[in-house]
Order: sequence, then C-alpha cells, then structure tokens
Amino acid sequence: MNFLAHLHLAEATPESRLGNLLGDFVKGLPWDDRFSIPIWQGIMEHRFIDVFTDQHPAWRASRERLQDENRRYAGIIIDVFYDFFLHKHWERFHPHQSVESFIKEVHHDLKLVRDQAPLPAAEVFDRMMRQRWLQGYGEIDGIRRTLKRVSRTSPNLALIKGLEIELEANREGLEADFLRFYPDALEEIVTIRENVIPKHKVFVTTRLATDIR
Repeated sequence: MNFLAHLHLAEATPESRLGNLLGDFVKGLPWDDRFSIPIWQGIMEHRFIDVFTDQHPAWRASRERLQDENRRYAGIIIDVFYDFFLHKHWERFHPHQSVESFIKEVHHDLKLVRDQAPLPAAEVFDRMMRQRWLQGYGEIDGIRRTLKRVSRTSPNLALIKGLEIELEANREGLEADFLRFYPDALEEIVTIRENVIPKHKVFVTTRLATDIR
C-alpha cells in the first residue's frame, strides 16, 4: 500500500517503477514470460523490501504503538503512514528533485508502460493518477481518504476506515520510527538489486529448467 515509497526505491525507469508497484498485484513464481526482465526485477525488489520492512525493528516498534485491536492491520496502515512521513521528509531523502516533480515524472512513466500491467492493476494505477493519491499522502486528510478507500476493498478491512487517528495519536513516535527505518531501506534496496536478485534469478530459473526436463 505504500506506493510512494516503492516508487522512490525503484530505479528511475518506466519498467522498474511499474514492477515495484506490481508487487502488490502479482502472485506466483518470478521470471516467466508474463513480464519483461526489468519489470520482474521491480516486482522482486518490492517483495524483498516487504520482507525486510516486516523484520525491521523500527517497523515493529511502530506496530507496538498501535492499539491492540488495530495491530492486525499494521501491515497496511503503517505502510500508509510511512508514505506520509516520506512525503514530509522528501527533501532529506531526494534533495535533487521536488516531490511534485517526481510524481509528475512517475505518472508519465507509468502511462508509457500501462499496457504491460494486468488490467486490474492498470485500472488501479489509472485511479491513482487521476485521483492524485500520491500527492494526497502528504496530508492527514489524504491518509484518511486512503484508509477509507482500502477499507472498501474487503469486508475484512472495513475497520481500517478512520484509523488515521492512530497517526494523529502517535505521530511523534511513528515519525521517529520512520526516520530510523528509511535510511536502512535505501541501503537495503542497493543490496537487493546488486546481490540478492541476481542469485535468486539464477536459482529460480535453474529450478524451472530442471522441472521442465
């Protein structure tokens, strides 16, 4: 759900940005012919970053700040809250380009490769751009709208609506957690891109070739 962070962690190419968004939409083994290699790499970056995030002490500290009954939704709401803080601290992590310019560039790139996304995902990205979701992450009201929108996707998520109160109640602590977490995420994506994914690709493609034989 943290679209802004995944886009920021992606490489500055249309395929990488699309792949890093598709991580929430694509299931199954990677490296098949559903997508090009650059898009698959983005998908795998998303998957590995999600694992890294869930294990990070700062993210776990954020989870503990939530009320007990809301912690089951932590994987969604903290991701959304962290996009709020990334928007707020944008110049610290991306000083050479404003967040407004970055979002405009991302929208342009996604339109170039829209036809390479599965239709349900492409329609979500269309709404994201049309309704200015990424811009909205910079405001509490935008976080409220995001959680309300997510709450409509499943009856199991209905109670997410209104949980922006957790951000307002725990803002100082959550912000400190984010500022501990995000520099580590920026370092981790380099490691994932340079070391983890190449080894993973070799392992999976070799296994697939063995299974075919």
